[in-house]
This record gives sequence, structure tokens and C-alpha cells, in this order.
Amino acid sequence: MLAQHSKKASYKLQQYIILLTLAITLSVGIMFSIIFTGLYRNYLSESLASSTAVNMKFLTDSIDNNLESVMHLIHWAQSNTTIGKYIEAPDDSNYGIIALQAHTRLTEEYQNNPVSSMLHRIVIGGKNQRFIQIVAAKYSSAHNLGEEIPKLPYFEDLYNGSAGRLSTGLIDDSFYPSMSKKVIPIVCPIYSQYHSDKAGWIFLEVTQDIFTAPLQYYSYAPDARLYLVLDGHTYELSENCVLPSDFTYDIENEIINSASGSATAQKDCHTYTVHEYPADKKSVIVIRPLSQKNCYIIQTISNQEIKKQNQMLVLIWAVILILMSIVALLLTFFLHRFIAVPVKKLQNQITSIAGGNFEPSDSIEWKHELGDIGRGVNKLACDMEQLIEKRISDEKEKKDLEYKMLQSQINPHFLYNTLNSIKWMAATQGADGIADMTTSLSRLLRSISKGTSHLIPLSEELDLVKDYFNIQNYRYGGAIEFTVTCDDKRLLDVLIIKFTLQPIVENAIFHGLEPRGNTGTIRITVQEEPLSDGQNVEIIVYDNGIGIPPEKIKELLTDNSAAPSEFFREIGIANVHKRLQYEFGPQYGIRIESVPNQYTKMHLIIPKNLSPDNLNGGM
Repeated sequence: MLAQHSKKASYKLQQYIILLTLAITLSVGIMFSIIFTGLYRNYLSESLASSTAVNMKFLTDSIDNNLESVMHLIHWAQSNTTIGKYIEAPDDSNYGIIALQAHTRLTEEYQNNPVSSMLHRIVIGGKNQRFIQIVAAKYSSAHNLGEEIPKLPYFEDLYNGSAGRLSTGLIDDSFYPSMSKKVIPIVCPIYSQYHSDKAGWIFLEVTQDIFTAPLQYYSYAPDARLYLVLDGHTYELSENCVLPSDFTYDIENEIINSASGSATAQKDCHTYTVHEYPADKKSVIVIRPLSQKNCYIIQTISNQEIKKQNQMLVLIWAVILILMSIVALLLTFFLHRFIAVPVKKLQNQITSIAGGNFEPSDSIEWKHELGDIGRGVNKLACDMEQLIEKRISDEKEKKDLEYKMLQSQINPHFLYNTLNSIKWMAATQGADGIADMTTSLSRLLRSISKGTSHLIPLSEELDLVKDYFNIQNYRYGGAIEFTVTCDDKRLLDVLIIKFTLQPIVENAIFHGLEPRGNTGTIRITVQEEPLSDGQNVEIIVYDNGIGIPPEKIKELLTDNSAAPSEFFREIGIANVHKRLQYEFGPQYGIRIESVPNQYTKMHLIIPKNLSPDNLNGGM
């Protein structure tokens, strides 16, 4: 019954894995397809709009170049001295010569202009109603153009600059209505050569060829349409003609604008999704302005191209779903065979290790990535006991270091020397010296009796060092100078391990100052560590003794052997360094700086404002 139940449970688990894998794979596939569809459609619209914008740039640049050539001819007429003389020439015997010269010069400039074939008529006239013109003979007129042109309904607005230069749109030639092509009249003033008054005008009729000629090099989809807007007048452009159009639109949203388009081709170009009329349908249009005010080109994006890309998208979507289904089935099979079964074996081995059985198992060391995990688990099992023992050993060493001072007994030789000093003081001095040494010794003994496993404020640790030095200074006859400097009194509240500074000071006396004759200076400086942004405290113990050779410095911080001491047994610089690191962390401890025969500085780094509750190993 139990075996049958396990078999059913395993079968249900396999079903769960298969169904879950299929569900997740299909869900991811569908979600990916939906996201991909939206992104693809946006990309398609932007891509088609971008490519259209690039094509339109060449078209608008060509049209702008044509218009620039027309404006160049106008500017020439406004600044040419021969034309200026003609405009202001008096009606005398020289007038005919001046008029001939002006006409000849105008003809030369006209023939040299790149768009001369697109200029139907050029007329220059003045206030005296005289004029010169350039026009094909078959379009010549008997009208007095110098008198009739200023009477045209649009003349004043164009002449005074109150309307755009192309504001009239394409109209019939006022003086040759039977002309097959429409023209755009342009009027600009010509100023006097000697003052700023308007002395005359130039009148040009630009044919529709200026817009249609560039179309012979421009290609677009058959169902796309191209529109020209001239100051409110809308026309549909084709290679052969320009037809008035009632095309209008309502903007729904903007796809690309000149701010989002980083490419030069998209500068000043806008792409919109619009509802267009009178077709009454949704379209995508690209708008690119011309150099003239309120004039621009509009092209609709090809719907055939969009439909073709959407059909391709549907096909891709179907293929993705089919492939995802196949992948889901294959993934389920391989998941069960190569993942589920090995993971179960790994789980059993880990459970066995958790139960205390560290025996490695060869059955989980496969020849693939999970086999690497199996070998790691076996190695974990083999190393677990050793790691536990090492952890216990480390903890024991830490506790030994913490209690080393407490476990050590006061060196009888030190007591002997101290008592001899007291005896000597009693014989040679008054009661004050004896009381001073006795008081210092009693305070030291009282501190030792309280233990060393707890932290004390730095101010108390400095008092202990002062008591110890007071005793030693009497021994050396007051030949050693001892000072403590702390500019920031708040640093005296920082916690430090008891009897951290005493071994350092003792080392400075016996190994630094004594070899040079028992005279010298010991200076303790308390400050914020410069490189810690106020997070750490630096205690510098300075002596001007014989110094420490460079090769000896590293040995002092790593030597675990018992160090001779007159105060404590087995307490040395290396032990103090390790105690600080065990208590506060590996970034703290002692750094030694020394110059032989000059000085030694012991830099003790401890954390600032630390309380016993958040120490690594505080008791």
C-alpha cells in the first residue's frame, strides 16, 4: 500500500510539473507575442514614418532649393544698381538707354538662374507706371502691366509684406488666363538707392513646375498620397499636375516629432495618427515644412505596406506559439529526467547531512552541472565536522585571549620590585610618595580583580595607564615624561578593551626607552582617524626610544609566543592586536610606525561611539 501510494504521489508530481511547465511556457509565449505585437506595430509605424521622412527630406530640399533660387533673383533685383537706376530714372532722353541696360541685365540674371524655366513672367516696375518684363513671346500681353499689376487684389498685401510670399496659392495667370499651368504670383518691393523708401516693385509668376519637377525623382507607394499646403491652400501633388484638394484631418496622437527624432532627416518633421476627411478613415501622415512660412508637404503612409507587415506579424505569432508548445513539451521531459530526479537525490543527501550523517554518497556525482553540486555536497559533508571543530577552536582561542589577562597572575618579580620601590621611598622620602605609589598599585590591583572581559570607557583605560606609569616613573627616578593629549573630550567616552594600552606603554618603557638610558618621552594622543570620516578613533602611543627595525615590526603583530612582562604573563603586542580584531573586526587593531634610533608610534584603531550590544564578540 505504501509503495502504491508513493507511486501515485510521484505520478501526481509529474503531472503537476508537466502542467505547470506547459502553463508557464504558453503564458510566457502569449505574453511575449502580445508585447512583441505592440512593439512591432509601433516599430513598424515609426520605421515607415522614418523612411518616409527621409524620402520627403530630399523632396522638400529640392523644392526649397527651387524657392531659394527664386528668392535669390528677387534679392538680386532689390540690390542691383542697374535695376535701381531704372526704377528711379527720370523721363528724359536717357531713359531708353537705362531701360535697355536694365532689361539686358535682368535677362542675363534670368537666364543664369537654375529655375528660369519655372518662372512664367518677371516684371519690374516703378511708381511712374513704366515696366520691363521677361516672358515667352506666346504669353506676351498688350496690357500695361506697370499700371495693372498694382491694381491686382493681392498686390498690396504682398507688396507691404502683410501676407506670406506664397499666400495666394496657385491661380490662373491674370494676363493670360488660357495658360494650362497654374502660377503663384510673388510681389516684393524695390527700395531707393539713396533712402529707405519703396521706389518700385518686382512681380514674378512661378509655375507649378517648381513643385512638380522634383517629383520625377521621388517614389512612393501607389496608395500613398502627397499633398502641398501653401498658406491654407491644399493641393494634391502628382508628377504631372497640382490639383486643389479638400483634404483635412483631425490629429489623434503624435508618433514622432522633431524633439524625439535624433536623426537629421527627422528634424522639424512630425508624424501623426489622424482621422482624415473627406475619406473618413484613420491614417498616418508625415508632415515636413518648407522654407517659406506656412508651407509644408504632407504624405500619407501606405496602408498596403502596413497590411503586408501585419500579415507577416500574424504568421510570426503563430510560429512562435507552435514553437513554444514544442519547447514546453521538450522542457517538461528534460526537466523531469535531468532535474527532478537528481534534485530529489540531492535533497535526500542534504537531509542526511542535516541529521548528522556526514558520509559522502557517490550516487549524486553525475557528469554534468548537478554533479558539480553533488560533489560540492559531498565535500560539504566531509568538511562539516572539521569546520565545526575549527569554529569551536576559534571561539576557544578568542575566549582565551579575552581572559588571558584575568587568568594570568601578577608577576611576583614585579611585586617584589614594587615593594622594594615603596621601601626605598619610605627610607628616602616622606609619606607622600609612599602614599602615591601605594594608591596607584591598589587601583591596578582593584581593576585586575574586576576581570578583563568587559569594555570600559577610554577615560578609565587612560587612568589605569597613568597609575601604571606612576609606579614605573618612581622606579626610574622620574626620568620619563608622560603626557596624554585629547582635543575632543567626547572621544574619552569611546569604549575600549580593558588593559589594552598598558602592554603598549610597558613595551615602550622596557624596549624603547630603557635601552637608551631610562630617559625619554611617552606621549598618548587621542583623535579621530583622518581617513574614516569620523567613524573611527585613533590612539597614538609615541616614544622617542631606540625604535623597531622594519623586519621586526611584522613579527610583533604575528608572534603568538609568550611575551616577557613585568606586569602580566603572556601579554604582548600581538595578543593586544588580536584581541582588538576579535572584539571589533578585522579592519581594526594596531599599526606600527617606527624609525630606528628616533621614535616608535603605535597606532591603535577602534570604532567610535560603539556600545557593547553591537560588537562582534562583546561579552
